[in-house]
Amino acid sequence: MATSMYRETRPKHKKVSNELKATIENLRSELMNAAVEDNFSSGAILELSQRLDHYIVMAQNQMLGK
Repeated sequence: MATSMYRETRPKHKKVSNELKATIENLRSELMNAAVEDNFSSGAILELSQRLDHYIVMAQNQMLGK
């Protein structure tokens, strides 16, 4: 059995904090509920969507160790 000279390198992802996961899940739930009650172009939905995007980027940065 031959061994490969090349090692598979995968980026090491860090875990997202439980607090950040909870915040993302709560905002996602709020956004889904607001979408059912309002139209998609309402200011409230836009604001929730932008907040959710911000926290998702924070989670991605946490996973990448940034």
